Amino acid sequence: MNILEKIDELKNLVQGNKIPATGRSMINVENFTEQIDEIKSLIPSEVSESEGIIRQKEAIIKQAEDEAKRIRGYADEEAVKINDNATNKAESLIQNAKEEAYKMITNTEIVIASKNAAQEIEDKANKEAESIIEQGKNEANSIINDAEIKSEDRRKGADNYAREILFSLEEKIADTLGQVRGGIDILDVRKETSVAD
Repeated sequence: MNILEKIDELKNLVQGNKIPATGRSMINVENFTEQIDEIKSLIPSEVSESEGIIRQKEAIIKQAEDEAKRIRGYADEEAVKINDNATNKAESLIQNAKEEAYKMITNTEIVIASKNAAQEIEDKANKEAESIIEQGKNEANSIINDAEIKSEDRRKGADNYAREILFSLEEKIADTLGQVRGGIDILDVRKETSVAD
């Protein structure tokens, strides 16, 4: 039985023993005190529930961080692969351009024209290589940025979820404690009335 159910029992105990036309109730003080003690014993379980929610939040954050690390690791690996592929392709283009330039120089009688053409080919290859490397870097940065955004979104989602649960639990406990305090006040008034009588 939870605290709210015990509070309802306490309320029924008070309301069920009203003295007609007096606005007062005649209750068994010993029984009432036992009910209060049972409510007090249940409060630690509510606190334990809040601690469980905090642990759940920490587990969600830990999971989000692990997922972020995994995504970041994957992004880093992809970035390395893209850069390696771009570098290899660029080196291959430059090597082919040099070989083509050498063939043109050695196989033609117009040496100057061949050198100019070779230089143009090499320049073009260098530009293509730079473009490929730049594109690879941009793709790698995009993957890393997406991974960081997803990680932050999951972390924020976990924080918001835990905050909502804890706010709800806080309101519930505050309301319950207020009802318990009201019951204790009634008991105190009853004792004072009994002593006065």
